[in-house]
Amino acid sequence: MAAGWRRACKTFPVGDCTVHVPQHSAAGDLSIGKRAAEDMVPIEIPVLVPTVDQYWRRGATIVGPVTGSTVLGLAVDLGTTNLAAALVDMTSGQVLRSRSRVNPQTAFGGDIISRLTHALGGADQYRDLQSAAIDGIAALATELTDGDTQRIGEIAVVGNTVMQHLLLGLAVDGLARVPFTPATKAAVEQPAADFGLAVAPGAQLYCAPSVAGFVGGDHVAALIDVLADPPAGTWALLDIGTNTEISLHAHGKLTSVSCASGPAFEGGGITWGMRAAPGAIERATLDDELRLSTIGGRPPIGICGSGALSLVAALRRSQIVNARGRLDRDGPCVRERQGKREFVLSDGLDAAAPPLVFTQTDIRAIQLAKGAIRTGLDVLLVEAGLATRDLDHILVAGAFGSFIDIDDAITIGLLPDMPRRRIVQVGNVAGTGACRLVACLKARARAARLATDIHYLELASWPDFDTLFASNCLM
Repeated sequence: MAAGWRRACKTFPVGDCTVHVPQHSAAGDLSIGKRAAEDMVPIEIPVLVPTVDQYWRRGATIVGPVTGSTVLGLAVDLGTTNLAAALVDMTSGQVLRSRSRVNPQTAFGGDIISRLTHALGGADQYRDLQSAAIDGIAALATELTDGDTQRIGEIAVVGNTVMQHLLLGLAVDGLARVPFTPATKAAVEQPAADFGLAVAPGAQLYCAPSVAGFVGGDHVAALIDVLADPPAGTWALLDIGTNTEISLHAHGKLTSVSCASGPAFEGGGITWGMRAAPGAIERATLDDELRLSTIGGRPPIGICGSGALSLVAALRRSQIVNARGRLDRDGPCVRERQGKREFVLSDGLDAAAPPLVFTQTDIRAIQLAKGAIRTGLDVLLVEAGLATRDLDHILVAGAFGSFIDIDDAITIGLLPDMPRRRIVQVGNVAGTGACRLVACLKARARAARLATDIHYLELASWPDFDTLFASNCLM
């Protein structure tokens, strides 16, 4: 404050003003985030078949004219924090390009509950959220096709149930209260023109089916991809994000839970948190001295999710943080400011800038996130009569899950301590599943069956949930 710094989120202009955003604060190249995990997806029964010239047939619907030599599909992963899309050749199944960006809906809240609250505030506020999602998809379509969006003849969207409802304009009242009932769990297909998307005439937008109120089409898409070549034995799939979905495959059946893990693992709610962009701290080690690794090797300007997890693990190993997550006041680089403890990561970018710190509150955010995820896994195992030693494989998915250090995740208790060969980072399988769903009717039929076959377990109603959650927040 004395140096003239103020928090932008608590500063209210009293008149017209100009806001300057420094270059180092920009999001940077977001393509390092979510992307399709494969270069090719199989097409057993194509969604679109050629007719004449530049026209294609989708059942009884004619799509076209489509510019270019072949028709393209846009596969969209509509995450709470991140929005990713890939272009798929609808005849060969080749994944041509992929990009990602921040979901524009984050302007109305960083988590699902905030979005629901905003949507329930009135029709105009609901339209704000719907328009933001549509604008984000349209922007990625334009970027991926270099402005020639008429090449796109089909769109498939996968996201959690709330995200899909907000995109489609479906009522979300039932998702805002127990028992969290969606307006529909079935797949939805509508003309893309209904959403104002400037793609080929006749193109349709397909939204994947959901399992429950908070296990949506993105998790179904992830399972579609995993089940195309499933691991042997008993396994769990953890799709980690702002809303984490976990499925356990045991005794020949799948059971799923949803964990409100929050945005901490994607940089949200952290004092110096940021997305995985150049300059973000992604790794931390603490032996004789603190060593920080940043994306792109640039000077540190903040810390992303994998960096926050890595730092907490390093502090725990060095016993600067105890099992309850408390910073040792006498630890190196620990200071107290305004009655609160914080760990100093580095000096600011210049002499006038405040130092980068990781606070006691930031540690608590990581504890709550990892506690929610680990509790979801533990409840699934207990319900199946299993222990962690009975797991043959853990598949860690999602943008965050792709970049974490497994040893760090085990150190803080996010993942159980088990042989490392059993834990596999599988990338953005939801995105790859979306690529399958945009091009293949057989994949869509599998998704419909899967969504109805999966047994959903409501964590909040599970006996002793609070006790188990509190235990899992320890490190």
